[in-house]
Amino acid sequence: MDKATHARYFLDTARAGQIAEARAMVTATAVHHNMYFGSDMRVLIDAIAAASVEFPESTFTPQKTVTEGNMVVMHSHVTHHLGEAGMAVFHMFRFEGDLIAELWDVGQSIIADSPNKAGMF
Repeated sequence: MDKATHARYFLDTARAGQIAEARAMVTATAVHHNMYFGSDMRVLIDAIAAASVEFPESTFTPQKTVTEGNMVVMHSHVTHHLGEAGMAVFHMFRFEGDLIAELWDVGQSIIADSPNKAGMF
């Protein structure tokens, strides 16, 4: 599996609540940089799975993916409720071999009355 596919599969797996499988896709010392959770990747995987239970209508739709060396950046559209504008989210993964070693994620709310008519995607 190439790194971009691995990154997407990791997020889908965590969102599906397949915690053991998601944990098997990261290194033993993997960390993330989401400021709302402890840095241990196990904590983030648990939080992703819990959010999918809390928001069962949520969607995750990658729009663009860039891979360079051991890095993958995914620009995605995320919603928690049907019909909402949602957020634009960037996930950046660093791999060690075939496993995710580090993850960053940054999101920005999509606003309906934005003066930027080009939109987020």
